[in-house]
Amino acid sequence: MPIRKRTLITAEIGPNHNGKIRYAEKIIYKLSKLDIDFIKFQYADPDEVYSLNSFKADYQIKNDGKSSIKEMSRRNQLKLSEHVKLAKLCKKLKKQYVCTVFDLKSMKKLNDNINMPYFKIASGETRSLDIIKYLSRYKKKIVISTGMSDFKELKKIIKILNIKKKKLTLLYCVSSYPAINSQININKMLELKKKFKCDVGFSDHTEGFESSMVAVIKGASMIEKHVTLDKNLKGPDHKFSLNLNEFSDFVQKIRNTEKILNRKKITKSKNEKKIQFMAMKSIVFKKSLKKNHILKEEDITFKRPGTGINPFKLKKYIGNKLKRDVFENTLINKNDFF
Repeated sequence: MPIRKRTLITAEIGPNHNGKIRYAEKIIYKLSKLDIDFIKFQYADPDEVYSLNSFKADYQIKNDGKSSIKEMSRRNQLKLSEHVKLAKLCKKLKKQYVCTVFDLKSMKKLNDNINMPYFKIASGETRSLDIIKYLSRYKKKIVISTGMSDFKELKKIIKILNIKKKKLTLLYCVSSYPAINSQININKMLELKKKFKCDVGFSDHTEGFESSMVAVIKGASMIEKHVTLDKNLKGPDHKFSLNLNEFSDFVQKIRNTEKILNRKKITKSKNEKKIQFMAMKSIVFKKSLKKNHILKEEDITFKRPGTGINPFKLKKYIGNKLKRDVFENTLINKNDFF
């Protein structure tokens, strides 16, 4: 069985900086100490994203209050120059900056100023044909969240992108905030892999760890999870995000799961071997026997410890002649025989 690739972990800050660069920098510094790969933000021009008919989702009203969706978006934006600064900070701290963009104008600005390792298409942006066509001009890796698209629509998107399968990752997700475990079906991630023959992963909107652990076990190449400084801050995404301590635990659980999955061969640890020697049985003389006695099955029994001769090798010794006296209730030894 081949060794698995390392699961890529994307820490999704999104708008959880509340439009304050000092919050964003603080989270980056904290995340830089963890064994993750990407730190992801969001960037948009609200005037380009929202029509006059736009409205908030229920979870956004609950978590952010009654301001309009455009006001909420504008309040939680960072300037382009600030995103550039954050990208440089990520690089300095040996992490990779990534950003989901929600309108073509912002995508062009960001792409002209920051060399990201991959483009991310959010679930709600899979019908942004202008952005998709723009991205098709580049030969960069693309990650698509699939929470709002069916297979038929995904096929159209991939065709427009004209992307090689090795550069594409599809993330299974449930576009509910928060998603609950009863809504999650990681088998759908496997269906994506089977249908589109590309890497797959999981964008986890649950409040816990379990779904991501199952996704890693099932072969996710990437896990994306939201993180915040404080779940009690006002804003649309804080409540279903992990705080920094929880996120640290989350990352460690993924890496520990990988260690379990990546054992190259089945070997016993020193402690396992010690327990084995104590608990398993060896061939033991049932009674004291004299030199030149021919060993018979009724002469032996099986008792602990397991440091002697394996009972499965019994036939090798039955019928052999003892070259010395032996004593009851002791391990047999190959040197006991001619």
